Amino acid sequence: IAFKHNGSFVKTEKRAAVTDVDSIPFPAWDLFPMDHYTLTREPHIRTSQRCMYVLSGRGCPFRCNFCYRMDEGFRPRSNEAIIEEVEMLKSNYGVSYIYFVDELLMGSVARTTSLCESFIKAKLNINWNCNGRLNFAQKDLLKLMKEAGCVFINYGIESLDEEALIRMNKKLTVKQIVDGIENTLAVGISPGFNIIFGNHGETKESLRKGVEFLLKYDDQAQLRTIRPVTPYPGSDLYYYALKHGMIKNIEDFYHKNVNSDLLTVNFTDLSDDDFHEALFEANKRLLENYHEKVCLKSIQAFKNLYINHDSSFRGLRHR
Repeated sequence: IAFKHNGSFVKTEKRAAVTDVDSIPFPAWDLFPMDHYTLTREPHIRTSQRCMYVLSGRGCPFRCNFCYRMDEGFRPRSNEAIIEEVEMLKSNYGVSYIYFVDELLMGSVARTTSLCESFIKAKLNINWNCNGRLNFAQKDLLKLMKEAGCVFINYGIESLDEEALIRMNKKLTVKQIVDGIENTLAVGISPGFNIIFGNHGETKESLRKGVEFLLKYDDQAQLRTIRPVTPYPGSDLYYYALKHGMIKNIEDFYHKNVNSDLLTVNFTDLSDDDFHEALFEANKRLLENYHEKVCLKSIQAFKNLYINHDSSFRGLRHR
């Protein structure tokens, strides 16, 4: 805790992270206007469903160079504690869609398998989405996730440039990315695509590969654009930028970090103007493709309504 006392700056010692995360009480949901919060819309949620956010664990076992770390390591909750919270949200607030908001639910094949088997055994009968890792996106595991109710997995892809993936310590290969996305689509789960541009050594060709990948595989579950990499304080990129004089200190970072879609620090050989122009052209293609395909889907939905008399139509507002 940092504060001022009688004009002096005071900073207490950092408290150790709670290792037994099951000992942390559930959020005080009764203090929130749940009829409002449960109306949030997530990918592939049905109009009739209510949604709520749940943590399955804290932290992440990986160390990508652009990602900040509050605490080291991964501290998972037990399957029993997660199921207890979900069942409480179902019975008290009518929730049937869970968004697991922690950094990485798919921290390993074993952990994900165990969690899904527990969901099935408990007969939770919910839909859910989570953040995942493409090196674990194997068909058998994905089929089990689908059986347990998973409808969407948000993946950190970051780049389709093999060398860039190595430099950012992503612990992924392009082949693992492609195989994982194809496996996810094959079992009927929708993938989320997160790609950033501007890590060490990336070029316009790196960006082009990312755009072509999105154009090929994106199923329009969410609007996806590509953003510049940002050296957030605590990340390896931040300390690199400090060491090489690209930023002076944390105050300088926040002066330069005016918008997450603009450069804070340029790690490429491109000029800032060339960098932003390349991002503009890339995202222009992605936006045009997304809206064209969503428009076609919407037209088909209206055709099914008016011509084929499909009474299941419930409007396009949550698309």
